[in-house]
Amino acid sequence: MATSLGNRSLEVMRDTEASSQLVTKIALHHFGTIDKICHDYRYFCENMILEAELFFRRNGRYERSKFSEAVRDVYSKPDVMEKYMNGLLLSGVFWHNHACALTFYRSQYLPMLPEGYRHLEVGPGHGALLYLTATDSRSGSIVGWDVSEGAIAATRRTLEVIGVSDEVELVRQDMFDAPDQRDSFDSIVVSELLEHLEDPLKALRSLIRYLKPGGRILVNMPANSPAPDHLYLIDKPSEMIDLMTSAGFEIEKNELFPMTGYGLERCLKDRLTINCVAVGRRPR
Repeated sequence: MATSLGNRSLEVMRDTEASSQLVTKIALHHFGTIDKICHDYRYFCENMILEAELFFRRNGRYERSKFSEAVRDVYSKPDVMEKYMNGLLLSGVFWHNHACALTFYRSQYLPMLPEGYRHLEVGPGHGALLYLTATDSRSGSIVGWDVSEGAIAATRRTLEVIGVSDEVELVRQDMFDAPDQRDSFDSIVVSELLEHLEDPLKALRSLIRYLKPGGRILVNMPANSPAPDHLYLIDKPSEMIDLMTSAGFEIEKNELFPMTGYGLERCLKDRLTINCVAVGRRPR
């Protein structure tokens, strides 16, 4: 933890402090104490992530590659999902790569968008990025999509706790089937989502249709990042860029954030986790 915090810039530290306050607020509202999510975070790291990492090191691939396997082993088990989601909540504070990706979103991506932008996030999870978007004075309409009604309900509860639920419309929607939303959005975000899919290229080809010509997408996809429900492995950051360009996006910006305690060169050499973040644009 000292290594993670010690290597952060002042800007990232400010965002980390804001994130920790939000996490504390959510924990106290849901559980009355922060002890529960701290316990779940430890379980998440020592069991879920470590087991996935050991399989990856031994076999050179993720343990699961089919969505049905993730449903069977993770999504259909409420006790597992609770620990997993609570662990992820704290990872945004503790993990250097996650914290840097959050700062990139706030300080670099949002300012690239036009005044009054129409925004979509697919698979918003805990809603941290929706919160930052809702508190951006330049944002217009904000929508979150997920295929799971349970996930939508969880995001809604969190947004209510942190006080931005009125600014965000949450919709149960399959990103592969929204014909009435073509050419609708100035901004689309898919953050730590594509690795959960069997075919991320298909997803990106669907999403580009929903952007207005000239609209932007932010993609955050980790390379070499074993987790219980990660299905699609990218070995090198360039593979994410290839997916985006194959889907028709022009790359405007690209940043790499290595895991806590390691430099980029070491992560590339030893296949350690790197959060690959890029901004793409739909050609006019």
